[in-house]
Amino acid sequence: MPPTVTAILPCFNESRHGYLPKILGNLTQQQGNPQLIAVVSPSQDDTLEVVSRYPAVNVISATAQNRAQRLNIGIQASQGEVVLLHHPATLLPPDDALQQVAELMADPAVVWGGFRHRFDFDHWLLRFTSWYSNQQRPRHSQILYLDHCIFARRQALIDIGGVPDMDIFEDTALSLALRQKGRPQLTDSYVTTSARRFRDRGIYQQALLNQLLKAMYHANLDPKRLNRLYEHRSQINVDYSDDS
Repeated sequence: MPPTVTAILPCFNESRHGYLPKILGNLTQQQGNPQLIAVVSPSQDDTLEVVSRYPAVNVISATAQNRAQRLNIGIQASQGEVVLLHHPATLLPPDDALQQVAELMADPAVVWGGFRHRFDFDHWLLRFTSWYSNQQRPRHSQILYLDHCIFARRQALIDIGGVPDMDIFEDTALSLALRQKGRPQLTDSYVTTSARRFRDRGIYQQALLNQLLKAMYHANLDPKRLNRLYEHRSQINVDYSDDS
């Protein structure tokens, strides 16, 4: 019998991006009666009010400071045997995405995985980025980013201590921990991620910044410092307004 699934959506300042109602509509139309959890940190917009309009979603207001903490709060509240960590700017395939997860995870040998990835904007570099994310990185380094909407057995997440508490690259660190339990498996279907950051900053500029940040991460520099550079004062993942 397929395992039960919980989807966790971490939220912080999401309304301005325009993806939140689409994500919530997508989630509430998923088949299989999954458990839906949204963990909302104090925001400067109406994120909490928007999420609260969807009665099928269990809303948890939290003082979590970053996305990893929000996800961990959701994991602790989850009841599904499998937990999907939903990226807050990504749309799942309509209707049966969580059923696809349950069917894939019905194989007891599969511990974790994700969906195949694409962007909502057509550009050769973004197509290449998604191809690399779908074909090369999972195969060779066994790393999935959160915009693949990573899913894993709840017990496996508990065993590794949840999502590493980092302001950025928490998905990389999570993958490194989960790959000790098995190789990631990808579904046949695709999630769609907003390319807003590439459009806003410039596709080539953002791509270069991403590679610089990876190099800085592997040099063991402070993730907080890296995320400040990544967010560029946008407060997408972390609120740094009270920092000196």
